[in-house]
Amino acid sequence: MILTKQPITQPSVEPEGCQIFRARRNYQGEIRFMNIITRKVSKSVAAQQKVFTQSDYLTFAFLTVVTYAVVIYVIRPWFTYDDWFFHPFTFWSLTLIFFSKLLISQFRWWVLPFMRKPIPMIAGKGLSVGVATTFVPGAESIQMLEETVAAMIAMDYPHDTWVLDEGDDAEVKSLCAKLGAFHFSRKNLPRYQTEDGTFQARTKHGNYNSWLQEIGFQKYEIIVSFDPDHVPESNFLSEVLGYFDDSKIGYVQAAQVYYNQKASFIARGAAEETYSYYSSVQMACYAMGYLIVSGCHTSHRAAALKQVGGFAAHDADDLLITVLYHASGWGGVYVPKILARGLTPVDWNGYFKQQLRWARSVLDIKFRIHPKMIGKLSYREIATSFLHGFYYLQGVTNFIALLLVAYMLATGFAPKAINYFISLNFFLLIAVVILCDFYRQRFYLDRRNEWGIHWRASLLQFAKSPYLLIALYQVVTNRKFEYVLTNKIEKGAGSYKLFVPHLLSAALILAAWTFGMIINHNLHPLLHLTAGFAIVGTLILVATGYMKFPDPYDPTLSSSAVKYDLPESGELAEG
Repeated sequence: MILTKQPITQPSVEPEGCQIFRARRNYQGEIRFMNIITRKVSKSVAAQQKVFTQSDYLTFAFLTVVTYAVVIYVIRPWFTYDDWFFHPFTFWSLTLIFFSKLLISQFRWWVLPFMRKPIPMIAGKGLSVGVATTFVPGAESIQMLEETVAAMIAMDYPHDTWVLDEGDDAEVKSLCAKLGAFHFSRKNLPRYQTEDGTFQARTKHGNYNSWLQEIGFQKYEIIVSFDPDHVPESNFLSEVLGYFDDSKIGYVQAAQVYYNQKASFIARGAAEETYSYYSSVQMACYAMGYLIVSGCHTSHRAAALKQVGGFAAHDADDLLITVLYHASGWGGVYVPKILARGLTPVDWNGYFKQQLRWARSVLDIKFRIHPKMIGKLSYREIATSFLHGFYYLQGVTNFIALLLVAYMLATGFAPKAINYFISLNFFLLIAVVILCDFYRQRFYLDRRNEWGIHWRASLLQFAKSPYLLIALYQVVTNRKFEYVLTNKIEKGAGSYKLFVPHLLSAALILAAWTFGMIINHNLHPLLHLTAGFAIVGTLILVATGYMKFPDPYDPTLSSSAVKYDLPESGELAEG
């Protein structure tokens, strides 16, 4: 149903506190405003297609049989010893740790045959599209913003480009005027500066919701959000807007990729941690009907976004809005293509802060909010959401492992299952898991550049383990924290304070090891080896904190300067 016919123009009356600059238009003409709240279609048109080919199913079946044959081969002797009965605490704790690690690995493996990708849809003419990014002067680079805004304006579908400026900064206004973008600031609007909730001050969701309330919901059918460091490709909109022809689709999510991976081993490792998530995991979540919003370059149907109350008032606004969308009956589409590239942390300070915030916010939603929404979600959605949050409980199993090693070193007791034969069996299992991982990498979005043994990601997972435990503690004790913005200007200084949890862990191991040797315990050589690796590894980790890292935003590594060897269209399915 057509309500009105009018071109997208600047509002006749500018909202109080807004300074708007006319955006250069790549399209002139009349735009139809559709009644997207009541529009219906007879069936879903956002059709899916399988990613697996017939040879993939055969390969997957073969590797699965090999994996579980090795798992049985490893586990069978593990249970033949009498440790499970005479030393139940140590034995079952070790067993719990083993199976928790195996569960995470197998979750990533078993999602593969479920992967789906959408059949490309051509974007229809006439959608009113508002594209926005936020900016915090002093915390984010104006040069970085200029690159992002220029790329946003250059996207190939008719749209308006907005900068939501927290500081009402003169330099940002000048940049918008020069490039042809609209400028909005809530700085002088007290009603949008609340201590918490929808319009919470100094938060991304509060900034977006202020603009949505003043302009976005009245003016646009589709809202597309970008972080100020994420630079879109020119064809971004044409790749995602077509899926909104299905009236059941509330949002479309594109993959998140980073252009500064070469900045440091931390940047590369942080990127490596995401390769699987933004390829096979998200494609499987899409197939299961529970696609997770990723917080950046997400396209929203304005009616759906308004129905769920705008951007969710939470540190993990993306995860919470995923729950709210599905509880309200809206679906999502995942586009497994590299359509935008952004920044990832380059040093320990930025990485630890980011991971602590992510873990704390995800666990808070899983423990406090998600249980209240279970009645509105399907069983598949509940299962997918649970498995998504399970990863952040690794801090608990790693802490249990630390205590067990310290206990065995101090007492001299080691279960009979800890022996050379079992250790060799575990190395065999690790080799098979690596083999399966190489096969899984076949479905990475940029596999020519992302393929390999991801030792940096393993190092970062070890390094952040204490912070996952800290995040869990903060959630359980219901501690409140201010919104933390990832700084993209000043790099964090190297400091041993970041590694206090690691140093305390190493000190515990050293104390237990020393005590065990002083009282003349005949420690198993594997315990000596474990303690030595733990202490030396921790000291090396702490030493890396004093390395010279680049600035978070380096213009020489900008998206426009980085060239990628990307797969051709359709290559993902064909392999």
